[in-house]
Amino acid sequence: MAESRAVMPVREVLGSLTFRYIAKYVTVLSAAVFVFLAAIYAYFSYTSFRQLSESIVDELDSLELVYGGQGLDGVSQYINDQLALSYAYRFSYLVTDSRGEKMAGDLPPSPSYREFDDGWLGFEMSLQNWGEEVDFLARPVELGDGYRAIVARDYADLVARAELVFSTLFRAMIATLILGVTGGFFSAASTLRRVERLNRELSTIVRDDPGKRLDASSEKGYVRQLALVMNAMLDQMESLMQGVRSVSDNIAHDLRTPLTRMRNKLSQLREGLESSQQGQDVDRIIEDCDDLLASFNALLRISTLESGSRLAGGGEVDLQALLRDVVEFYEPLAQQRGIALRLDAPRPVNCRGEADLLFQMFTNLLDNAVKYTPQQGEISVSLLGGAGSEVGHTVVIADSGPGIPVQEHKNVFRRFYRVESSRSEQPGHGLGLSLAQAIAHYHGGSLELATNNPGLMVRVNLS
Repeated sequence: MAESRAVMPVREVLGSLTFRYIAKYVTVLSAAVFVFLAAIYAYFSYTSFRQLSESIVDELDSLELVYGGQGLDGVSQYINDQLALSYAYRFSYLVTDSRGEKMAGDLPPSPSYREFDDGWLGFEMSLQNWGEEVDFLARPVELGDGYRAIVARDYADLVARAELVFSTLFRAMIATLILGVTGGFFSAASTLRRVERLNRELSTIVRDDPGKRLDASSEKGYVRQLALVMNAMLDQMESLMQGVRSVSDNIAHDLRTPLTRMRNKLSQLREGLESSQQGQDVDRIIEDCDDLLASFNALLRISTLESGSRLAGGGEVDLQALLRDVVEFYEPLAQQRGIALRLDAPRPVNCRGEADLLFQMFTNLLDNAVKYTPQQGEISVSLLGGAGSEVGHTVVIADSGPGIPVQEHKNVFRRFYRVESSRSEQPGHGLGLSLAQAIAHYHGGSLELATNNPGLMVRVNLS
């Protein structure tokens, strides 16, 4: 239960399909929001500056009308009246004569203008009330008689409103991204937890109970559909495996009896033959029959163990004594081949099981180790843990032979599978590790392979 509530790793969540999908959706949504707000900003800026420029043009028209009717004095009076108003939204003026002398207005005689298109001017000037440089938009007009008027208006309020729009745009983008990414993260984490639960259940089914199925009743949406599809796939795989096992078991069972009779007949025939070439030929045929019978018996034993339930009875087995018997059984062969065989089992360790099956499992594993370890090599059999230990009942058999490539570790547990490099070097039918694994699973344990650098390390974990 603690595992199901565990927080998913951030890297795993960020790399999940759900998070990537949500991230793409948030990105598209953020881009759409950005484009929409940018369009609003552009429309607002265009409309505001157009209104500003139109108001300046209208004011220039007013000055021209006043000058046409009242002359320079009328213009001066008009400007003074306008300047008497409050500063908000009022214009600034400058009227000069033909020599550039200031005649009226509040602008300096010669500000540093920046020329824009279509006769528009721009400059910066410090306002008395604000104490900072403010941008102005201005436009000149010729009044006549050498007099020239400039009407200007600051757009500080437009800049402030533009900054407000930009700030709103930025905040909306940040809020969209934060909410989207946060929501995507938790949504992906929730989906991954559901998928991880299915993964743990599926691993347990494959490892311990192939007949069990995933619980899809508690899931919804695509995760439920995934669980149902996996259950259907497990049903098909189980049906195919049962078919293959049934065929191989039937063949083994049907051939074992006539093969046994043939072997017995050959033994009787051999008794009547002298030590001749014919006798040697019969001996080789008898050996071949023994090998086939051993394979058939192993195959049927594997099927029996795999088709049955887990160990229900059995007694207490002293692993220390059992391993001592196995090692003593193979010591003469190891000495004959110049192999150092060492047992490290410092204390008695009891586990529940069937002694004959466990003995067969360890002899199969040790037989492989002796078979593939070269002369002057080493083999160690170690008993780890025990009662009250966190390690549990673990037996490690390590050799200094050629080992098995890592990519082949899963394949070697299949029936009749042999690594290509070993087919021509050592006799065998590829059933030893399959039988050892079946016995380990029957006892509620597992069998793991690892590289010993050099050689192979086999870990047998028993419950």
